[in-house]
Amino acid sequence: MSPAVHKRLFLLAGAGWLVIALAAARADWPTPEKLSEQRYRLAILTLNAADKTFLPDPAAAGGDWDRAYQHLAVDFAARLGPRFDLSAVEARHREALAGMTSERVRLILFTLAATAALWGLLALLHAALGQRSRQA
Repeated sequence: MSPAVHKRLFLLAGAGWLVIALAAARADWPTPEKLSEQRYRLAILTLNAADKTFLPDPAAAGGDWDRAYQHLAVDFAARLGPRFDLSAVEARHREALAGMTSERVRLILFTLAATAALWGLLALLHAALGQRSRQA
């Protein structure tokens, strides 16, 4: 292969990695809706620990995770009384909402660092292959 083809392949690989990294970051991007869904699912796990007969239906939430969580909390507080304590779930949700900006910054920094590392490796590989093809 010619050096020009090598260069194009490495540029294409670097661009492909960037697209994949951005897609992964977008999927992991914390939003209030995702955090509310996590709170609802954690509450379901807590409820299941207290009442093994409970069969959740996350589809019943219809995308309004806050309303579904409130309904779940009221329903099971009436059923289980003092055994039902969601204070740890609430605390975790408040902490997640408060740390959402820092989590986003960490995600951006990780994506940039991983991309820079991969591009550096691609540059080293390209340079090594370029020297090998010139020697041959």
